[in-house]
Amino acid sequence: MDNTISNRRRSGGVPFAERFLLTLCQTLLGVYVSVVQKRRQEEKEARRESIIDAAEAVFSARGFEGATMADIAEQARLSRALVYFYFKDKEELLVAITLRGLQLLRRSFERAVAKADTGLAKVEAIGRAYVEFGRTQPDYFQPIARAETKSTTVNSELEEACQREGARLFRITADAVRSGIEDGSIDPAIGDPDAYAIVLWGFVHGIVQVATAKACTVEKSYGFEVDQIADRAIALIRRGLARR
Repeated sequence: MDNTISNRRRSGGVPFAERFLLTLCQTLLGVYVSVVQKRRQEEKEARRESIIDAAEAVFSARGFEGATMADIAEQARLSRALVYFYFKDKEELLVAITLRGLQLLRRSFERAVAKADTGLAKVEAIGRAYVEFGRTQPDYFQPIARAETKSTTVNSELEEACQREGARLFRITADAVRSGIEDGSIDPAIGDPDAYAIVLWGFVHGIVQVATAKACTVEKSYGFEVDQIADRAIALIRRGLARR
């Protein structure tokens, strides 16, 4: 009896078996709470993505100006209140779509650059990838083009994320120009690679806009197909950059 009391005192008054069970229960409870929290976060993220999916469908069918948050909620099969919980308005949803587009464009640039063996070839590949993106992903290109005309003031985390993606795209292009100067495929006389990357971005962006918005007009009025215009634009880039 005295030994039992002494053991209880040394262990804080709680037998080892009870302490073990208590610790085990606390551990299991912690694991359960962690799993539940993770599942709730995954469900929340999945719901958020489904709302963006719905907005893409509605904007594509009705245009941005003609779409409403009620339309998006109906497409997502959610209440308007829940849609507003995730996004304050359709403008914010458009920014989320823009971010998706920029991420998709960056991945296409990365794939294009990975297949090229010289800096000049990388620049050409980037140009072709952008033209292809504009033609095959108009529902992403149009929000990107719209964002280009907006103020550079960052008002939200989404807009900040878009700026980061834009910076990555710029860096891929500038690095391609820089690598071409280093490997001798691009004339160093063009000057600062960063400055030339901005020129390239503006030039190719304009070609993509023609390819996506004015294709019918160009073909009917001038007799040129979009592929021909794109090929001439890339050839012009090549002649302007190639080492003489």
